[in-house]
Amino acid sequence: MTHNSRLKTLCDIPVLILAGGLGTRLRPIFDSGPKSMAPVGGRPFLEYLFLKIGESGFRKVLMCVGYGRSQIEAWVGDGTKWGLRVGYSVEPEPLGTAGAIKFAAEMIDGETLLVLNGDSFLAVDLWKLVQAHLESKVRATIALARVRDSTRYGTVEMTSQGRIKAFLKKRPVVVGSDEWHLVNGGVYVFDRSVLDMVPEARAVSLEREIFPQLVEKGVKGFISDGYFIDIGLPDDFKRAQTELQERF
Repeated sequence: MTHNSRLKTLCDIPVLILAGGLGTRLRPIFDSGPKSMAPVGGRPFLEYLFLKIGESGFRKVLMCVGYGRSQIEAWVGDGTKWGLRVGYSVEPEPLGTAGAIKFAAEMIDGETLLVLNGDSFLAVDLWKLVQAHLESKVRATIALARVRDSTRYGTVEMTSQGRIKAFLKKRPVVVGSDEWHLVNGGVYVFDRSVLDMVPEARAVSLEREIFPQLVEKGVKGFISDGYFIDIGLPDDFKRAQTELQERF
């Protein structure tokens, strides 16, 4: 693929950011807005996602918002300050990670969509992720992060061919173990057909309801050794203050 055709491909793919959650676990230290607007290193966390999206070559962003959406809209606007074109899908009530995507379906152009959680950051090559997905011809590709402490995450099992064969429940880490674990990195590439799997008019979870179905139909993992942080818990939010800022 030539440089120009690559840029055209990226510009055509919409990036959905799931930013409609209530952020209840973070409220002991941040309770003045949605998690994606929590200050990290002197700027709203959402800006790190915009910078990553923009430097990767993507241009169309669709914010899936609900709680605190006026605060997000007032700060982000139409996205021109990052060289992006930002639109908004406003949930009438919390619809969960999959329900939010389903609700935004009419605003999504094309057959491929890139989805990012609005409260986590993974330093993954987004273009290589999309390219791997398009070449694999599966319905979904999930970016996976390597972590040593998987206590707060369910882990992922893969085949030697890169297909995900199981999502495992959270389990305690063995003390003294230096084993690495694969976990959901909060970055996904979906074919539009995935939206057909999501029921309408109710809250639906990608992790609990849709991913298990995708295992049966075919879903691939894309492993990243890049930096990963989820700001959903106070300890990780504090850690992000210095770690994430150092990368921009």
